[in-house]
Amino acid sequence: MIIIFEQFFNPMKKKILAFLIIFSSLSAFSQVGINTTSPSPASVLDIESSSDNVNYGGFLPPRVSLVQRNLIPVTASDDGLMVYLIDGTTRCIQIYDGVDAAWEDIYCMPLNAAPVASLLQIAGIFQVGEILTASFTYSDAENDPEGTHTYTWYRADDASGTNQTQIQTGTSSTYTILPADLNSYIAFEVTPLATQGTLTGLSVLSSYDGPVTTASPTASNLFISEYVEGSSNNKLLEIANFTGSTVSLNNYMINIYFNGNGTPANIYSFPTGINLVHGDVYVIAHPNVASPCNSNIDDSDFDIDFNGNDVVELVTTLGGRIDIMGTIGDSSNYAQNTTLRKTAGTGPSTTYNAADYSIFSLDNCTDIGSHTF
Repeated sequence: MIIIFEQFFNPMKKKILAFLIIFSSLSAFSQVGINTTSPSPASVLDIESSSDNVNYGGFLPPRVSLVQRNLIPVTASDDGLMVYLIDGTTRCIQIYDGVDAAWEDIYCMPLNAAPVASLLQIAGIFQVGEILTASFTYSDAENDPEGTHTYTWYRADDASGTNQTQIQTGTSSTYTILPADLNSYIAFEVTPLATQGTLTGLSVLSSYDGPVTTASPTASNLFISEYVEGSSNNKLLEIANFTGSTVSLNNYMINIYFNGNGTPANIYSFPTGINLVHGDVYVIAHPNVASPCNSNIDDSDFDIDFNGNDVVELVTTLGGRIDIMGTIGDSSNYAQNTTLRKTAGTGPSTTYNAADYSIFSLDNCTDIGSHTF
């Protein structure tokens, strides 16, 4: 009957009639069902997720920003009004409390934690020209992947960070020490970044390390770092390696010339298989060496026997002169003191210069076994 009736109305009248039919249905049943033909008798609105058990959906309350929510003209009669507040990092379901005239949080989504940097370390040698490398432990509560971190390098006057000065910033975890950094202490600050979630973590500063020094000098070859012509048989030679790499002693020997002669009277050959690392020394002594010079001895040999007017020469097994104390064939120019030691920074020389040595007292063997170049 209704369908026949609608055919005699124009379109506008049809819409009015349809509205009246829906309205009369709501009034008759007092319940509204969405995706259901049998809403609960206890509900005014009954929403099912699906009507066909194939396609599903959820209930989406009105989403508003803080500004938009505050524009809602709520009164006490709106007690229980619900919105979903999305503002910055805040995401909360809120209900209006008509008694206290305030919006109350029902549930807020947890915030995504920022990444964290810990266990900061600097690896490398603190010398001008060397490269320092920063490292740290990255962590994120939600296991968000690492991004490209920011590193800022600083120098200071001391380990406490006095007069901290920025010297480099960017994404590089390495820093090449400059001459301007000499005697300074170095630290780095890292800002950890994630690729998702909360991206930027708090910046963390490492401890200061140093001080920065000049690069260790290197010698052109092995050299005689100490000569001891002490009382009785306290006779020792110390050979040092500051070439920057390990050297095999198989390729060297020592010649000793007596009383201005041009031919060596004693020739000492190092034991085979001895490798002298950079910064180390090798000490050879007379077998009857006595206290206080009988410590830190690597080898003993009767060829280590000389007096104050004898010449000691370090050569290669091929005969090339490396270092010499005294002048061969000249009995007036030799190591005349009982204990001589190379001064710091003085390497091998094929001609003898007494100024290259420091003079110590008789039987002073305190420094035998180590050398500072």
